[in-house]
Amino acid sequence: MLAKCFVHKFQLQKNLTNSQEDDFSCQRVGSIHLGTRKPVVKIKVGPPSLQRVITLSDNIIQILNSGNLQFIPNIKLKNIITFAISNKSSQGASVDMCLSTKRNKLQLYLLDLTKINFIQELSVQESLISMSMDEYGILACSETKYFTYILEINNDRLSISSSQIIFTLHDSSIPSYCTNITSGEYLINGPNIGITTTLEGTSQRAPLMFTSQPNMFIYSHPYLIAVVNDYIHIYSYLDDQPKQKIHVGYCRTLINIPEENRNSILINTKDKIYLLESISIEKQIDQLLFKYRLDEALNLAKSTCSITEKQQTNSLIISTQKRIGFIQFTSLNVIQALDLFDAIHLDFYEIINYIQDFLPLNSPWPNFDENNRSKYIQWLTAFCDYMIKRSTDFSLQPDYYSSILKAYLIIKSREMIIEFLEKNASHIPIDFNNLLFNAQLYHGVAILYSAHDKHEETIEIWKKIVLKEYPNDDDTFPGIWVIAKYILERNIDRSVEFSIAKWLLEQNEEELAIKIFIAKHKDESNDDIFCSDRVMSLLKPYPTALRNYLEQAAFKLMIETDDIHTTLVNIYLDQLLSKSPQDDEHIRLKLQEFLIKSNSYRIQSVLHRINQTDRLKREVALLYGKMNNFEQAFEILVNELEDFEYAVNYCTALSYEKSSEDRKIVAHVLFKVFLACIDKHPDEITQVLLRLLCNNEIEFNFLEVLKRLPSHWSISLLADILLRAVRSYSYTERSTKLELALSRLQNEKLNIKLAKLKCSNVIVNEYRRCKHCLHQFYETSCVVYPDGSQVHIHCAKQLN
Repeated sequence: MLAKCFVHKFQLQKNLTNSQEDDFSCQRVGSIHLGTRKPVVKIKVGPPSLQRVITLSDNIIQILNSGNLQFIPNIKLKNIITFAISNKSSQGASVDMCLSTKRNKLQLYLLDLTKINFIQELSVQESLISMSMDEYGILACSETKYFTYILEINNDRLSISSSQIIFTLHDSSIPSYCTNITSGEYLINGPNIGITTTLEGTSQRAPLMFTSQPNMFIYSHPYLIAVVNDYIHIYSYLDDQPKQKIHVGYCRTLINIPEENRNSILINTKDKIYLLESISIEKQIDQLLFKYRLDEALNLAKSTCSITEKQQTNSLIISTQKRIGFIQFTSLNVIQALDLFDAIHLDFYEIINYIQDFLPLNSPWPNFDENNRSKYIQWLTAFCDYMIKRSTDFSLQPDYYSSILKAYLIIKSREMIIEFLEKNASHIPIDFNNLLFNAQLYHGVAILYSAHDKHEETIEIWKKIVLKEYPNDDDTFPGIWVIAKYILERNIDRSVEFSIAKWLLEQNEEELAIKIFIAKHKDESNDDIFCSDRVMSLLKPYPTALRNYLEQAAFKLMIETDDIHTTLVNIYLDQLLSKSPQDDEHIRLKLQEFLIKSNSYRIQSVLHRINQTDRLKREVALLYGKMNNFEQAFEILVNELEDFEYAVNYCTALSYEKSSEDRKIVAHVLFKVFLACIDKHPDEITQVLLRLLCNNEIEFNFLEVLKRLPSHWSISLLADILLRAVRSYSYTERSTKLELALSRLQNEKLNIKLAKLKCSNVIVNEYRRCKHCLHQFYETSCVVYPDGSQVHIHCAKQLN
């Protein structure tokens, strides 16, 4: 501390009290008289590594040891107006200094532990009365002008490279003053404003507006302390607003004492010394948040960030952003809150803990009134948006999908909740069924059970929904078909599958039941619960379902048992005989198609039943054809029914998948039947015969056909028949020649191979053994296989 021509050293100690205000005890531990006649006007404490105190009194600079307040010998600089030291130390225990002299000189020095070294001197236009210095340069001012001097280092030597005037005061009543804010950034005093500037004279921020013109000021992050007559004005450098005004009396000097996490300012008046201690950053942030000055609190936290304090300040920034986020969240400013949560990568568990009634997750929501419900909707909507946005980070955590589900119960429609469950139920614990039951989402409970392979429980819930056993209907249940779909898509216990199919029958869902019976059929053994015998016995009370099942069993499952095929034919017959002839055309066509395609029904039994009525002559013909009694079959179709076209089509059907000779037999039978009745219907039979003989799907022996054709037919009438006959015989001839040629070629290849084998040498000695019996060869004869292995002749005969 400084008094008139004296420098005193005091030790301040904070006393522990219960009061809200801090109490200090002060003890003087040293003092020295500077040997001058005038008061000390400026004092600076050097870097801790240097342990020096620099004083200016009576225009003389003297250097003291900060530990014992003893003079450093041989260091005394005279005619000094003011000085400044750099805020960054040089390498080792030293510091750069700049001085302003009465001879209008600007001098640079390097102060170390033992001496002060002169570096450079520069003439200036006017006497400099205030200056500030950092590693980039010097900002100084005369009574009316502000100057900047840019420093550079050449060969480890500091020098001034350039200078310029950046501002001029035209009002002599405005005191000129400057101070350093950060490295390369300064504040100069203007007409009721503080102007931020760089050494180039540029500024990136608006001027700070003073409420009163200050005489001097000093920066202590994040505040600017300005002296205005008998008052201290404190401004926040973050928002440029005045924060406090303190009466202290006339102030002579301001000294900044940096400490960890805070700065303290010593204020010297004529007869008093004040300690202006800033509140810790954390407390300042608390106060700002309490007053809902959120942006200011966040800016204050961010302003503390520096390279040396990166980890600590980052945690402070994150903590502040989190608190602001939750304040915004509570105030329903959810968009701003989500931006902050996203910026700090906030874990969703912290949001869950913050929202009342969210935990435990599997507990139901309470009944909200309208106001609370509106508030929760906004909170939970924002929460879900945040969860979905950060799904890449959160989706692997166990409660991610469970948390979304609980939020959806408030904010989403029942249909959207079901859609969410269909996609993600496997990630949700099964004990959430109570939560869904409470929301009357019974179909959702079934989906949850299904995702955890609780098949019987799933089906039981759906059955209860169908049977309306729950107090309220579930409008999200798609329908009873979902039960059949569930069975068809899974392989669960077959007895359960059979019981569900049976239950569907009881609910008059015959089509769904048939789908299950068909899809789950394995074989016709009695071990299979879905064998056709059991299903048929079950379907007897349901004739339509039985018919559909038998049709699919015959055509889809390809079951070739006579019971199934005969029963299906009898069902068709029952339906035909129970209806009038005008109503039975569709069923009759199905019966005829089945009689032609199927080979497994009991023909005699069916024929006996059909013969009991005269309405089914065509079906009788089909049965005779199935018994290979083609002549009688075609007699009925041609002579009795006179359905010539049907006879031709039936001939084509009978020829399907038969050998060439069998096809000719069937065709010639029909040909003979047509010829026998040609006199009865000459024109019609003639046209049918022409179409029959020209049908490429039916084969004939045209030599016999041409012999039997009516002799009165003209050559023009026979032209198409003769053309087909020539083509058929030509094709047959060519095919025969190709087959002979291919056979001859194959024989030649085999003869060549045989000749090569005969010419090849086969060595048989006492070391060779038979491939089959593994005994030695005692004869010169042996059998050689294509792979070159050799066996005894008798071994080869036994194996072949």
